Amino acid sequence: MDIARWASLGAVGVGFVAFIGSLRSTVKARVKQIEDDYIGRYWHLLDLLPAEALVNQRPRRTSDEARRVARLYLRLCEDEMTLRAIGWVSRDTWSEWRGGIRAQLHRWPVADEWQRMSTGDLAQATRDQFERLRRLDSNPGYDPCERIWVIRKWRGL
Repeated sequence: MDIARWASLGAVGVGFVAFIGSLRSTVKARVKQIEDDYIGRYWHLLDLLPAEALVNQRPRRTSDEARRVARLYLRLCEDEMTLRAIGWVSRDTWSEWRGGIRAQLHRWPVADEWQRMSTGDLAQATRDQFERLRRLDSNPGYDPCERIWVIRKWRGL
């Protein structure tokens, strides 16, 4: 082969590597964007909680609004775990979210609503829901990610 062919082959190789790098960066940016969107939803729900919830003080009566926000939070958690399962939440973010979710399951008002859904009066109505959240509650190390190792590596999962 002459030098021109080697140069062409080298240029194609460099172009291919640049394309793959760009593609990987795009995928990682998409993962980050999804994570940021869900963090925004979390903070919005936190803003809706009564002041007592922010310091884990249980009032005499739980308002309907506090119950509603707790249920929305539980739904958000299940959605986050679904995103992790399909590969749109990174390993580092999941590690942080997992601890936070488990902590909230034991704080008022989320704890009250979770108890109602998992073993109380709402258990029958929600038995086909919150599957991943139930797993996380029973197994602190639970990771819902179902992607194969290649996809995990590619997306930083």
